[in-house]
Amino acid sequence: MSDPRHPYRDYPRKAGATARTRASAAALWEVVTHVGGENRYFALDFLWTVREWMDAAVGGPGLKRGRTTQGPLQPGDWIDSWEVLVAEHQSVLALRFNMKAPGEGVLEFRIDPFHGGASVTVTAWWKPQGTAGALYWAAMLPAHVVLFKRMTAEICRRAEVLEQGGAETVETDDMNARSGLSPAQG
Repeated sequence: MSDPRHPYRDYPRKAGATARTRASAAALWEVVTHVGGENRYFALDFLWTVREWMDAAVGGPGLKRGRTTQGPLQPGDWIDSWEVLVAEHQSVLALRFNMKAPGEGVLEFRIDPFHGGASVTVTAWWKPQGTAGALYWAAMLPAHVVLFKRMTAEICRRAEVLEQGGAETVETDDMNARSGLSPAQG
């Protein structure tokens, strides 16, 4: 049954990952809502950059950077080339994929609290247009699997640092960037 608040969840293709942390839902939300711009996408940023350049090469908005607001995110706001569809405080952030591709996509961040912490799930939802859309999804799927595992772990790590009094955005050190490992995975 379709959820009118999240119609993209009816898209036929999806890929995602979940990570758990001792950090609160509030700390996860603080990190998640700072996605994009100078913070980039928390993991494997070179892959995001390659995709952005590919989009720009065919006339898409892939190299668009920044936000339309510095305040709390609301539907209709923009983060880089993504449009905010849903911004349910400390729960769901859904971004519409606006790069040129044979289909429609949404990147969703979902936060679920539990006793002693919270989890973050990142899911790409995809509605392919024809065979080209199905092939595009198949080509992107392996990268999504690796990317979302690393991305959720890094979001958790940053939320833990934030709760321990660290900086709002935490740079990943070179070793973690190369290995894809973070304290949140351990």
